[in-house]
Amino acid sequence: MTISSRLQAWTLASVMLAVPAAAQTPTTRAAFPDHPMMPRDLEIELALNAAPKHVRDGATVLVLDSTGYVQAREGTNAFTCVVSRRGGDVFPVCWDAEGAKALLPIDLDEARLRLAGTSIAEIDRQVADGFKSGKYRAPSRTGVAYMLSPMRYRIDEQGRVTPSNPNPHVMFYGPGLTDADIGGVRGSLLFMNKVGPDGMIIVPVGSKEREAILSESRPLIDRVENALGYRASVKE
Repeated sequence: MTISSRLQAWTLASVMLAVPAAAQTPTTRAAFPDHPMMPRDLEIELALNAAPKHVRDGATVLVLDSTGYVQAREGTNAFTCVVSRRGGDVFPVCWDAEGAKALLPIDLDEARLRLAGTSIAEIDRQVADGFKSGKYRAPSRTGVAYMLSPMRYRIDEQGRVTPSNPNPHVMFYGPGLTDADIGGVRGSLLFMNKVGPDGMIIVPVGSKEREAILSESRPLIDRVENALGYRASVKE
């Protein structure tokens, strides 16, 4: 089943539970501040910011609307880019074909449930149960997901926005692995983001690449932070 057909099925299944459009503000806020809406063109640009330049032009892009994620652009390569908002952790990520099959559905279901009024704690429980039941699965082969964007924000349930330190990186699927398995140390050459079926080996880019990404992304950072309501006067 293609990304497009899966999205159509999930949208049809969830439309009766979705938050009505009239319940949203006309700006960038969803019914839940931890799942902010953005102008579509800005969200597309932010989603693609996760990927290297040679991947962006051919990637499929998903964006969030009042019912959950919808396809904004059909791609021509194996990658799917999206701005994840799971649990109020807002960041762009670009999945390869295996990640789009195995792990992207968690983000899609999470957004649908959150916009329908499900609590973050209950969603976390359902995701954990989903791995146990087989609804969700670990990637079945080696693969890669890109998080090369310097933008990542934590947004709490009151809408308070806290930016994370810029950490452009590449992720390789590592279900069940630990730092001891890979010789990883957090913040070093490589490390595990977590231990579990959705565990990832994190490989940060070098300092030269990081500075180039930051420089290139600065205009987009300003636009995204303005859309999220994060003002320079309150930056920490």
